[in-house]
Amino acid sequence: MSFAVQRLRLSEGGPASYTVVGPDGLPVDAIEEFLGYRSATGASPHTVQGYAYDLKDFCVWLDQARLDFRRVSLEQLAQFFDWLRRPKQARAAGVFVLPGVGQVLENSTLQRKRAALASFYRFHARRDDSVPALLGNLLGRQPTGNYSPMLVHTQRGGPVEYSPIRIHAHRKLPKTLTNDEVQRLMGACNRRRDQFLIALLDESGLRISEALGLRHCDLNLRKGEVHVVPREGNTNGARVKGMKGRIVPVRGKLFDRYAAYMETEYGALDCDYVFANLFRAPIGSPMTRANVNELVERLQERTGLVHFSPHACRHTYATRLLRAGVPIEVVAELLGHASAQTTAETYSHLDVEDHRRVLLSAGIIKDGATGR
Repeated sequence: MSFAVQRLRLSEGGPASYTVVGPDGLPVDAIEEFLGYRSATGASPHTVQGYAYDLKDFCVWLDQARLDFRRVSLEQLAQFFDWLRRPKQARAAGVFVLPGVGQVLENSTLQRKRAALASFYRFHARRDDSVPALLGNLLGRQPTGNYSPMLVHTQRGGPVEYSPIRIHAHRKLPKTLTNDEVQRLMGACNRRRDQFLIALLDESGLRISEALGLRHCDLNLRKGEVHVVPREGNTNGARVKGMKGRIVPVRGKLFDRYAAYMETEYGALDCDYVFANLFRAPIGSPMTRANVNELVERLQERTGLVHFSPHACRHTYATRLLRAGVPIEVVAELLGHASAQTTAETYSHLDVEDHRRVLLSAGIIKDGATGR
């Protein structure tokens, strides 16, 4: 047996957590302490699971290199990322890899693993002076003199993360839906519940986990508001990211769909959750991510819109607001982003597209080609 990720529950009926066990079948203490800390401080089970798999890879490499994580140098850590770039079959101990072998992991994945490792080292550096924060501390500014990054003023007091091991990745453009495509999707729904779900995602920008955690009391029909309320212990595992609540104003038309759903399908069902299983067992239980994934697959097949996903609805909502001139700080609040910098980075492509549209309408360029 090698290193493995193991799922566990901290208490009966409580949220799932994860740990990494070694070849002896026992938890790796340093990782167990870190993951336990992340769970105790409100990290979602999905985040903890991701950290566990990333740190499991680190354990495998440390074991092969016969290194203690407390004594790893920055140069050795750079070798770990080179090791991650190899095909899995080439990561075995003693395997020599020719320089021409291409990397198998996307740089965005390597960035995620770097972030997990940086958080792991920061945790242990705070507890043990002999452990260095190898991948950098959280800093108030970039360590380049008086330079401040663009939109630094939109940070809500949060520190900036800087890493001495740089991994550059091209940000993928967020996929969005046109109004016609949203209507096609709702037209392909056989249930009012599913129509309301898509309309809600399109008009509020909620994450799917936030939508699945909604209770009826979270919908304020009189004020036209959707309240995103952080709750622990949702039976379907739904969770508000970062446990950061917010209120999203929506059009009254959305609640007309909610009323139709309640009257024709939900009826007298005794369930607090807005989105519940109504047509197959277990009747009355809240919908899960697996239920939504099945719905997405059906709608993709019926409409041919293979780029449709709940997150595409969220990107569509944000794009609509930004193009309407809503200040980016407000969009960040409505999306529940940690800072407006996150919003600016995610939707930075909009400036170029909008400028292109203005130039096209002015006749300066034609069909993407410059002209005079």
